[in-house]
Amino acid sequence: MKESAERVVKVGFTRSPKKVFDEIEQITAEMIRDGWALLDGVMEDGMGYAHLFFERDL
Repeated sequence: MKESAERVVKVGFTRSPKKVFDEIEQITAEMIRDGWALLDGVMEDGMGYAHLFFERDL
């Protein structure tokens, strides 16, 4: 059986690319430490948010 989770990161045009990247890295590292695997990352069309999809076995 699999468990899935989604994390959302605000991107926008006013945020620093470095801060966005650092937040994505931090979330991903935390999830991996908790046993999750990153499946996919999707950027919204309007560049408002990035969606990170994780999955792990129960």
